[in-house]
Amino acid sequence: MLLPFSAKGKRWEPHGQALRRLLSLSPHQLLDPFALAGKVGLKLVDVCELCEQIGPEITELVLVKDKDGWSGGVFARPLPDGKRVCILNSTHGGRRTKVTLMEEIAHVHLKHKPTGLMRSADGLRMRNYDKTQEEDAYGVGAAALLPWASFFRAINKGTTVNELAEEYDLSEQLIRYRIQITGAHRLYQARQQAR
Repeated sequence: MLLPFSAKGKRWEPHGQALRRLLSLSPHQLLDPFALAGKVGLKLVDVCELCEQIGPEITELVLVKDKDGWSGGVFARPLPDGKRVCILNSTHGGRRTKVTLMEEIAHVHLKHKPTGLMRSADGLRMRNYDKTQEEDAYGVGAAALLPWASFFRAINKGTTVNELAEEYDLSEQLIRYRIQITGAHRLYQARQQAR
């Protein structure tokens, strides 16, 4: 297996490939996280459908006032059949939703323990944040969406961030992240200058 230059990239790439194997994908095929979700035991719920049932005040908060404050999450307790509920914020664009779902899939794949609840200064209960778990889940999700074997080949031939985003149907932000986190920044810069 061809591995990225960086230590983190080398650690995350095999997990990304394991997730891709669940759909029998080659490094050059696009991964659809919605097709993968069921394979790792996630039941997807669109927050807009959920909000229809919980009333206008909560809907206003979740879909208007704080719609950019969250992208998705997995309910900590499994369903009786062992599946887990994953709620996605469908008000975000398709590319962001794809990355969010992939990150949640990676949490399940990596067997991350759900974070606990804590009280904020204003008395609200909220989840605490485990930086290592979040970083690992995002890194593995990115590796699954943008596998190193095809990504390296594209960077090495001088493909731009914008072209990569269009080819893989991912955000430019994710492409830049992947260039940095895999240690490919110098290679990318060199190929862009030679272009």
